[in-house]
Amino acid sequence: MKELISKIIYSIITGKDYRTYVLATINKRFIDKTQELISEIFEYKQRGDDWIEKLLDDTFKKPGKYNKFKLLWFGGLNDKTVKNMTGGISTKEVCLDLGKKNIKALQLLLEELDKSQDFYQIKITIKKDNRQVELNYVESLIFINIISAMKLTIQGGAWSEVGKKTEKGLLYVIFRLLKVPDDSYILTTEEMRKKGLIGSREIDAIVFSKDKEPITIELKLLGIGNPEIGDEALARKVSLFLTDKLTDMMKQEAEKMGIKTIEFRQENPLMEIYRFFASKNIDCSPPDEMTPQELEIKINEIIVEWNEEMEDLSILRKLKNWTK
Repeated sequence: MKELISKIIYSIITGKDYRTYVLATINKRFIDKTQELISEIFEYKQRGDDWIEKLLDDTFKKPGKYNKFKLLWFGGLNDKTVKNMTGGISTKEVCLDLGKKNIKALQLLLEELDKSQDFYQIKITIKKDNRQVELNYVESLIFINIISAMKLTIQGGAWSEVGKKTEKGLLYVIFRLLKVPDDSYILTTEEMRKKGLIGSREIDAIVFSKDKEPITIELKLLGIGNPEIGDEALARKVSLFLTDKLTDMMKQEAEKMGIKTIEFRQENPLMEIYRFFASKNIDCSPPDEMTPQELEIKINEIIVEWNEEMEDLSILRKLKNWTK
């Protein structure tokens, strides 16, 4: 994960599109999970034609959070869909019940469509070494439904996971490249937000000027979330809003509100961040002149040595120093 985060951060700081790295992660996880699900379907299909119901029942009996996801997938569902249907409830019992009902409804629909001469049929063959199984057209579409449900879960989870880790790592790299002293900034944590130690739950970092003036920073990579979060961020009136790309209307609105916005999709966003820090009397230095290769190596070194858990533990020490 650190290697991926390093590559994404390098792309962001140099104004390039980082999303291909996230897509590569999604594709790798998709292939791995597809192989895993296919292997189970293959084994159960060999045992008989009622493999899907047995697979659902056996998956339900297995403990563990991951098996709940597989139970959802085998039922052609995902967690969000189930919660929307049940008012927020997605226990394994509920997932099993809705999964079986979803499969049954799909089977009945496909059997009805089969009476139409215009209905295309697809049959999937799964091979392993000298063995193979063939799914009929109903089973084949159920199989496609299973893989599709899994892909939706993985896709949403990867964007969220990579987004959170990238945003925090990116801020850490920026502070290091601009030589902001360790005791002059803090990367906020979820624990701090829960305990109400910061005014806004969405503030990602606080930097103190030499005059002890707090500068609040919010970072949002719009390619990882929704464009609407730009409007939400401006409404919180932080000191600095760092983002992938903003509309002209958002920039104008931010200027009226006295919020400094800096886009990463430009030639040298790091230098613009330095100029803002310097204008706020923050102890920092301009970024060193480096070739693209040197910068990439430097960012990788910073991320490799970055220990998120140790960084979180240092928060208490920083807070004590600031409140003396």
